[in-house]
Amino acid sequence: MEGKDTAGNTGTVSRRLKEKLAVEDIYGVEESEEVDTEKIEDCEIIDTEGNVISSTDSSDIGDWEKRHNEIEEQREKIRNRVRKTRSGNGVIREAKPKPTISDTGHKQVGVYARVSTKSTNQVSSIENQTKYYTKKVGDTPNWTLHEIYSDEGKSGTSTQHRTEFKRMIEDASQKKIDLILCASVSRFARNMSDCMTLVRQLKSMNPSHPVGVYFETENIYTLDPDCKQNLSIHAMLADWESANKSRRMILSYDQRICTGQYPVLDLLGYRHTKEGELIIQPEEAKTVRFIFLAYIGGYDCDEIAEILTERERPTLRGRTDWNASMVMNIMSNERRWGDLEARKTIVIDYVEHKSKKNEHDRVSAYEEDHHEPIVSREIALAAQMVKKSSRKMTEGVPDFSVIHKENLKGFVSICPGWGGIDSSALLEICQEVYEEEELEDPDMVRRGTGKSCFHGIIRVSGSTWNLFSK
Repeated sequence: MEGKDTAGNTGTVSRRLKEKLAVEDIYGVEESEEVDTEKIEDCEIIDTEGNVISSTDSSDIGDWEKRHNEIEEQREKIRNRVRKTRSGNGVIREAKPKPTISDTGHKQVGVYARVSTKSTNQVSSIENQTKYYTKKVGDTPNWTLHEIYSDEGKSGTSTQHRTEFKRMIEDASQKKIDLILCASVSRFARNMSDCMTLVRQLKSMNPSHPVGVYFETENIYTLDPDCKQNLSIHAMLADWESANKSRRMILSYDQRICTGQYPVLDLLGYRHTKEGELIIQPEEAKTVRFIFLAYIGGYDCDEIAEILTERERPTLRGRTDWNASMVMNIMSNERRWGDLEARKTIVIDYVEHKSKKNEHDRVSAYEEDHHEPIVSREIALAAQMVKKSSRKMTEGVPDFSVIHKENLKGFVSICPGWGGIDSSALLEICQEVYEEEELEDPDMVRRGTGKSCFHGIIRVSGSTWNLFSK
C-alpha cells in the first residue's frame, strides 16, 4: 500500500506504522487497551495538506491483534523458563582479581628515566629519578631492581635514537623484567601511536608472562584491563603537548630573527655568549686558518684531513680524527668570515625530526659583518673559487697576468680549468691597467673599450678572456 509522507516523497508505509497510527492516533487508545475491531469502520489517514497517507479496514486491525498476542505468549514462555531454572551442582570458580601495582607476587623491576636535553639543568633530574626509584624498589619487599635504563638528551617523540629504551624492551621480551616503572606517560613516549603500540607489545609478546608499565604521576598500571581509555587520553595529551611545543619554538625563532636576536651556537674557532656574540678562540682559529690557506695552496680536503689527524688537532668536540667532509663543512660556513645566516634548515616533521634546506619556507636572515672574522672575505672567496673549478688546482690559485699595452691590452691570462671566478671579478682586475682618463675617453667608449663595455659579454680565446669588446 503506497502513499505520500508529509515531505511530499512517495514510498511504501510500513504495515506496523499504519496499524499503530490506526489504533493510537485515530481512535485515541493505547496499544495495551482492548479495541472492538468489529465496530471500527473503514477509514483513511490524511496529513495536514489533505494527502492520503494510508487507509485501513477492520481486517488489518484483526491481523495486528493476532500477531501481538502471539508475541506476548512467546515472551511469557521465556519468563517461565527462566523462573523454573534451578542452580546446577557444578563448582563455580571465581576469576582472579584484576592486576594492580600492589600485587604481592615477586617482580623483577626495570626503571626507565629520560630527559630531552643534556643541559646542566636536567642533569639533576636523571640523578634524582635514579636515586628515588632505587630507594622505592628497595623499600618494596616483593620487588627486586633489575636495572635502571636512562636516556639523556633524547626526544620522546620517537624511539629511534633511544638506545637504552630499546634495550629495556628487548630485556622485557626475554622475560628478564616483570614490571617497568616510569615517572609519567610523557617520559615513556610523547608519540601516542608509539606509546599504545609498545604497551600492547609488552603485554602480549609473551602471553604467559605479560610485562606491565606503571606510570606513577597518572597512577596507571597497564595490566589493568580498565586502564586503556585513561592511558590513551594521557598519551594523546603528551603527543599534543609535543606538537604544541614545536609550534611555540617555531614562533619564538621567527620573533628572534625579526628582532635581530639571531640564535648562535658554538663552532670550531668560536664560542657564543648569552648576549649572542661569537668570540674567537685563538688556538682553534689556527686550525681554521690552516684549512683555508692549505686548500687555496693546492691541497685537497682528504690531504688536509690527513695532516690535521697526524698533528692531532682537536675538533669542536675534542676528537682528533678528521675527514674530508669535516674540512669542507668548515670552509662552507659563512661564520668563519664574519657573516651570519640564520635558519639555513628547517624541521618538517617534529616526530621523525626530518629536516630540509630552508627555501623561503620560513623566515630567515643573512647579515654581513656580524662578528669578527677568522679569515678575510677575500680568502674565503678564493677558497670558494677553487672549489668550483673544473679540475684540481694542484698549484693552488693561479697568478693573473693582465696585458698592459698594445692590441691585447685588457686581456687577462687565466688557467682554463679554473671556473670559479666570475666575470665581475675579472672585469675589476682588467680595469686596473687603465687610467681614469682612458676610461672616460669618448673615443674609447666608441671603440668599445670604455666603462660602458664593463657589463658586456666576455670572449674566450684559448686560455685568455677578452674583457673588452672590440
